[in-house]
Amino acid sequence: MNHFLNSDVIWLESVDSTNEEIKRRIHEFTKPTWIIASKQSKGKGRNGNSWFSNYGNFSGSIIFFPTVEHTYFHLYGFFVGVALYNTIKEIVTNDVDIRLKWPNDLMIENCKVAGILLESVQESIYHKSGLIVGVGVNIISSPRLKTNSEKRYMTECLANFIDYKINRSIFFSEFNDQLVKLGSGIPEENLSSILKLWQARSYDKGSKVQISDNKGEINSGTFLGLDEIGGLILGENTGVKKIYSGDVYFGS
Repeated sequence: MNHFLNSDVIWLESVDSTNEEIKRRIHEFTKPTWIIASKQSKGKGRNGNSWFSNYGNFSGSIIFFPTVEHTYFHLYGFFVGVALYNTIKEIVTNDVDIRLKWPNDLMIENCKVAGILLESVQESIYHKSGLIVGVGVNIISSPRLKTNSEKRYMTECLANFIDYKINRSIFFSEFNDQLVKLGSGIPEENLSSILKLWQARSYDKGSKVQISDNKGEINSGTFLGLDEIGGLILGENTGVKKIYSGDVYFGS
């Protein structure tokens, strides 16, 4: 089942958050539907962080109704990440370093350019589980984040790595094509095969990595890839540890 084929698209001028707008209108949707906004006033990132979305950048969310078990919904974060990588690889100049960063970010030259946010929802009228995937991409500008010890990454925008003008409708058209293409190649019953494709687009195994958990504790070690459900495998002096949530920083 290809959830990205023939999806509906609703373009809005301004909204608090495209994920929240989908939740408010969920009873309207019987097929996969995008809501894309020119501007979000309260864009959301992972772990309650804000996502800054200026005019000209891409802010959109899609809702669809997976047929896989609820426990596999998170694999769609890796799926959308691979499609996002493939899109950006096609439009930037050749020698640019692009990496997917666990779990849901895309980096160019080790600067954050895009993020993905997943939220599962229950649609009450039809009694089915939906998945909302929010995607934010810095196309023509990136926020200047205050540098502190927690935000170790700078931000960047696509326009700095492209030698022609790009806008969000061109970007979305390319991105949607990549989602459809990937959906044709990976059937939902084999969704976990996305992890291999994701890993090939991430940092090299053996890279130095630091992980900050929700208590603020930092684990350091080497990146050893993903386990069979998408957890990060961390090599430490004391052995191997599997991480299922946290903020990840590659580099020492």
